[in-house]
Amino acid sequence: MTKTKWAWLGMLALLYVGFWNWYGGHGDRLTDAESERLLARLEQTYGVNRATAPPGSLLRNLAEMVRHDDGREFYAVNLETRKQGQAALVAEAQYTEALLPILLSRGGHPVFVSERVGLMLGEYGRGIDRVAVVRYRSLRDLLEMAVDPAMPAAGKHKFAALAHTEVFITRPTLSFVQVRLLVGLVLFVLAWAGLAAIDRRQARRADNPPAG
Repeated sequence: MTKTKWAWLGMLALLYVGFWNWYGGHGDRLTDAESERLLARLEQTYGVNRATAPPGSLLRNLAEMVRHDDGREFYAVNLETRKQGQAALVAEAQYTEALLPILLSRGGHPVFVSERVGLMLGEYGRGIDRVAVVRYRSLRDLLEMAVDPAMPAAGKHKFAALAHTEVFITRPTLSFVQVRLLVGLVLFVLAWAGLAAIDRRQARRADNPPAG
């Protein structure tokens, strides 16, 4: 193995280790001081108070969640009822445009988005138009997203697009969504392609040695 090949493989290995650490999902739990600081910022950002926030509100539910935080990744399941009309479609596009950079920068991303096309069992689903599952790296990241300066305006677009939404937090017991494996496979293909390119380049140099 030549030095060039070792350098190429080493660079990809460092890239994967960096991605693995950044993607996270097994971090430290929120400390009491962090929780209090972030919840206080939520109150300031949205002009609400934990003591008077209504049941089911974002602040009330997050204040409950921080007490049970374990620092691990989780998935938010969104059950959405959409508003009709062009204005709602525009608001939805504006919300997506504002949200995705904030979400992706913190290791979060959509996992699954699907439109309802029928019912199999029960009646509750008649009021649901779309289901979206979103991965969050940690509760810390979710709270930091919520207090991002861009989020209040983004939230207005969200509720201009949706008539109603319910969101609950899950941690899968079985999942075939393996982002780390997918990235590893992509880097493996790049490693193979890079080694092949190095071989071709070295073969051309051997067939055409420098003059003199």
